[in-house]
Formats: sequence, structure tokens, C-alpha cells
Amino acid sequence: MAEIKIRRRERTNGGAVYEYRFEIASVDGQRKWITKSGFKTKGEAREAGREAQNQYENFGRVVEKDKMSYADFLDYWIENDCKIDLKPNTVSGYVNTIKNQIKPKLGKYKLKSISREILQAFIVDLYDEGFAYNSITSIKGILTKSLNYAVDHHYIAYSPAVRLKTPKNRIPKVPTRSAPHVYIKKEIMEQIFERFPERHPSHIPLKLGYECGLRLGEVFGLCWDDIDFQKKLIYVNRQVQWMQDDKRDTLDKLQKNGTSESGNGYWYFTEPKYKSYRVIEISDELNNLLIRERTRQLRAKDYYGNFYTNYFADSPLILEGKQSQYSVGITKIGNNEEDFPIYLVCVRENGTFISPRTMQHVTRSIKKDIFKDFDFHSLRHTHASMLAEIGIDQKYIQTRLGHTDVKLTIEVYEHTTDTMRERGRKAINDLYM
Repeated sequence: MAEIKIRRRERTNGGAVYEYRFEIASVDGQRKWITKSGFKTKGEAREAGREAQNQYENFGRVVEKDKMSYADFLDYWIENDCKIDLKPNTVSGYVNTIKNQIKPKLGKYKLKSISREILQAFIVDLYDEGFAYNSITSIKGILTKSLNYAVDHHYIAYSPAVRLKTPKNRIPKVPTRSAPHVYIKKEIMEQIFERFPERHPSHIPLKLGYECGLRLGEVFGLCWDDIDFQKKLIYVNRQVQWMQDDKRDTLDKLQKNGTSESGNGYWYFTEPKYKSYRVIEISDELNNLLIRERTRQLRAKDYYGNFYTNYFADSPLILEGKQSQYSVGITKIGNNEEDFPIYLVCVRENGTFISPRTMQHVTRSIKKDIFKDFDFHSLRHTHASMLAEIGIDQKYIQTRLGHTDVKLTIEVYEHTTDTMRERGRKAINDLYM
């Protein structure tokens, strides 16, 4: 603990009082102190200082709650509540929402000064800026949970987030944000695969998105144990997610094992989105491609020997199961009894992990030279549309994509393709001839 400093302060009337002072965590490189004056004796000041310091050190609370900003309180809430009770991917989502939507507009207010009127105006602004109803609902949830926590721990007397309303009959100033459902024609995909041919690190991820409709995280979370070459099946059991983490001890460990990027976080395994565990069929062509890739990786492992990167987890990755939380993959030099090997599909020649962020570079290249509306998720939309074109049942497409509701499946290809329109036009002509 930092030293508690006591000093005498002279009053203008000739008397004197005593003040305690101790250093706390620095903010933005600047030293910060907790200070309080008005004590009659050194002993009283020292005793009060010890109590305040103990509260600060043991509970992480800023003693003078009246001065706490909502931004600082949200950080405290994440560390002391969310990270204890919630899954890492949920926490990561909260952190991103707080950083991008809540702090810029509400973080400047003192916690005690936030009123229902301020929060309601904030919600209306989000609506006017084009945020979707579900997005606003999620943000309201964070406001409600954080402020309820503040009440429960006596930071504020009551929550101002009670009965916040999302506008319904109001016309937003900006149209609701929604990602366009892009359909990529076959001839364009041929150009893309020509740009990123077999043995290129991005070839298989693109193939899995286009021919299987896998989400980005599902593609890069795929392990060889998830593929049945004989039955030509892929078991979707997990995805990889990014965890923002600025803690030095965590990063020191992860930077050594290759799962850390940019010095502020790491990739980890978790369950598929919406817990959409599923089994999907693959084509003969894709099955053979994956077999060739597996063969190349095994040969590379022998060639590189000790220089080949191997990944392990501290708990087994359950196949066809519903494990709520997976461990982050960890590179080990040697094998220990407690290690569980991870055989990732998407790795470089020397075995190092290929993260989903590689698709950012691929996307920029495709947008610039081949198809300006491309993003990885458009492969998923295209896959669903192609299945609909050939008359595949909506329920099958829903299961294959891992949608919770068939309405989501319909929305993916509601734009219809030229082939579907032409088929519909012919059917109508035949019907009414």
C-alpha cells in the first residue's frame, strides 16, 4: 500500500486541522491522490486515512462517490460484476457497446447526475441516428443493468433507467441501419477464387463461406476433428471470438503462444452463435480439397519439426456437444498430460494461427479489383440464395445456416435472384395461359 501522508493545515482564524493523503492509480499517466481534511488530531486523520485506503485497495472503489463519472463506473461494473458472472463473448460485446455508443455521449456525466430525462434523450438520439430496434434494446439493457448495480452497491439511491421507451410512431431522421443482402454471381466467385487459388491461406475460408454458409468465426474455429471425410460432413461445434484485454499478465502469456494481436487482446473458442450446433453436408469437390489440405499440413508438420506451431487447450473441445465455454488455444513447446491438442483447419504452412482479421485484407482487395459490394458475410447470403434457387426447402436452409427462426432465413434471400425471378415469371405464364 502507498504511504499515508498527514499534514497540518493552518486556518485563517488561527486554529489548525489535519489532512490525510495517499496516492492511487494514475490516469492517462498522471498521478492521482485521495485527500481529505478537517480532522482535529493527527491520530484521527491517520485512522480515517487507513480506513479510506483499505476501502480503496480492497474494493477498488473511489472513496468519493459523488465525483465518479459514469464512464469510470462502467469500467468498474465490467471488472467487478460482468467479468465474474458473464461469458467472455458477452463481456466483449458489452465493452464494445460501452466504448462506441454509451461513453461518447453519457460517459462525461457524473454518475449521481444522470437522470431519466438524459437517458431518454439518449435513446431517442439513437433511434434518430438509424439504430435498429434490437440494438437499442441491447443498449437499454446495459444501462439498466449497470445502474441497478449502482443502486445495489449504494452508489446512487435509485435507478434513472426505469421505464425508458423506444420510439415507435416517430419517423427516424436517418433510415434504420441494416446490412444489405448481397448476392455474388458465379462468374464473380470464379474471379475471386482465381485471385485466391488453392494453397493460398484465404482459399479454404472463402470456400467454406461460399459452399457451406459458415459464419466467419465458425470458419476459423473449425478443427480437423470436426470433419468426417468418409461421410462428407462438417460438424459446427464452435467459433472463435476476440477478447479485448489490456491486462499485462494476460498479454505476456498470450503473446508467447501466438493468440494475441496488436497488444490488446486475444482469440478464444466459444460456442456457435445462438448455440447453433449443427451438421452440414459438403460436396465431393470441397471434401477432396479439405483432404488435400490436411495431407499438406501433416507433411509440413514433419518438415518443420520443432519449428512447427502446435496449439493446445487446457480443457477438451467437445465434439457434437454443447459446452458453454471453451478455453483459449495455447501454444506449448512440449506435451504435458493436461494438454489437449487443437488441430485447426485454417493455419499457415508452419502451423501458426490464421485469424479472422486476414479477411479484412482479402475484402479490401476484392472490393478494389473484383466486386465492390463484397464482404465475407455476403458469401453466406449467396449460399442461402443459391440453395433457394434450386428449390431447397426453407427448413433445411435454416438448419444448415444455424438460424434460430425461419424468418431470418427468408430475409437472407428475400431480394431474390435473377434466376428465381425468371423461374417465377415462367411459372406465372404457364399458370395463366
